[in-house]
Amino acid sequence: MNKLLLENGFSVEPNGSADACYMAHTHTYDRGEIILSHLRDTGETAIVLEGTVLLINVNADGQKSILDICREGDAFGGGIFPEHGLGGCYAVAKTACMISYVDYSRLIHCCENSCDKHADLIDYLLGTAARRSVAHIDILSRRSIREKLMTAFEYFLDTDKRTEQTLPLSLSELADYLCCDRSAMMREIRRLNNDGIISSHGSCVTLSGGQ
Repeated sequence: MNKLLLENGFSVEPNGSADACYMAHTHTYDRGEIILSHLRDTGETAIVLEGTVLLINVNADGQKSILDICREGDAFGGGIFPEHGLGGCYAVAKTACMISYVDYSRLIHCCENSCDKHADLIDYLLGTAARRSVAHIDILSRRSIREKLMTAFEYFLDTDKRTEQTLPLSLSELADYLCCDRSAMMREIRRLNNDGIISSHGSCVTLSGGQ
């Protein structure tokens, strides 16, 4: 588990724990289970101890997009996500998950000891959330589907590796994350394979190093 979370007393024990400083409560979810049917349903900050969570928005026209992907050590919910707008946004377990919930007001107000580890955790959770958002904006700002795909691969995969790596999303989910038509995205993936830029099957991708 994330070292900083362990240092702050979080645990993956079945009954949950967490430093008394946070008064956290921990829950497990099966793959595909709705964690929050609406992100405004809670004032608590949800911290992922294990697994992967997708934050999904459905607009008025019924179109679905993936706004964020939260993995071990990432946070979502109260204080991390906008309270206004995106009325159809919910959280779902991409894999089996363990989530610890902390009241946001308790999280941001350091404990009586004003311990460094607490301040480091706040900085880490807010900082990683901001970096995920900036990375997603950078991906979406690309003009073509090819550019979106390559920028996403650079974000999700280790670009120094020339061995097969697995994306954290299925291809259908990737299209929702890129906010593009799935058929058009699949055509571009085939072109990337034909051009020798990547080698892929399903969500398994090998980067060649060429552009």
